[in-house]
Amino acid sequence: MRCYLNIGNTHTQILYIAPDRLNFSDTVNTADFSPEMIHTDDLSFIGAACVVERLFPVLKDINARMVTPEAASKFVDFSLVDTSTLGQDRIANAVHLTRRAVLPAVSLDFGTCITAEVVDDQKRFLGGAIFPGRTLTRRALNLYTSKLPVVELADELPPCPGANTVDAIRLGTDAAAVDAVAGFLARVEKMLGCRPTVYACGGDRAFFLRAPELAGMTDGGDDFTLRGVELLFG
Repeated sequence: MRCYLNIGNTHTQILYIAPDRLNFSDTVNTADFSPEMIHTDDLSFIGAACVVERLFPVLKDINARMVTPEAASKFVDFSLVDTSTLGQDRIANAVHLTRRAVLPAVSLDFGTCITAEVVDDQKRFLGGAIFPGRTLTRRALNLYTSKLPVVELADELPPCPGANTVDAIRLGTDAAAVDAVAGFLARVEKMLGCRPTVYACGGDRAFFLRAPELAGMTDGGDDFTLRGVELLFG
């Protein structure tokens, strides 16, 4: 049996692939994750994408093979970018695009951060962008002001302009996120000279998939990065 991990800032996804048996997966809070949570019966391999540095030694201790540009280079050409600080989740997303998407393509991973990856029709990773996610922006407003509250996420934008403080925060943070992503995609399309295939993934993708400004994105599911790890090491 093989195990694949996607360890994000907030959640950790665990996928088991067993020959001739049903595959199964689990999701836990990253703050609670430990190797003891991994089912070790008949386990022959562990592959991981991890963005939490404190867990690197833990993964090394259990002989997990980590996502790296070198490991992914058989699928993606990283020669045009500086990979020295490239996140493992972003590498896994690029692998998923290269192996499953109509290229050129962009992945947008909507989580704690919004990360974007661009792969051209020659399977070259061109780079991307990192935006603060909706929750992160809300927490920043609360942390760096004396009175602004942390506002819960909502499925839709409020009317413009916001008629109260809560709606003003929702509009300011959520519309800013949508417009930032839309602006990024417009720049990528201009750079490529064509419209790329765009995949939305991650836990907060549903909100962005409903945004008219981002019409045309494909729902890549909640396990896009995890499947990238599987495609890399499978």
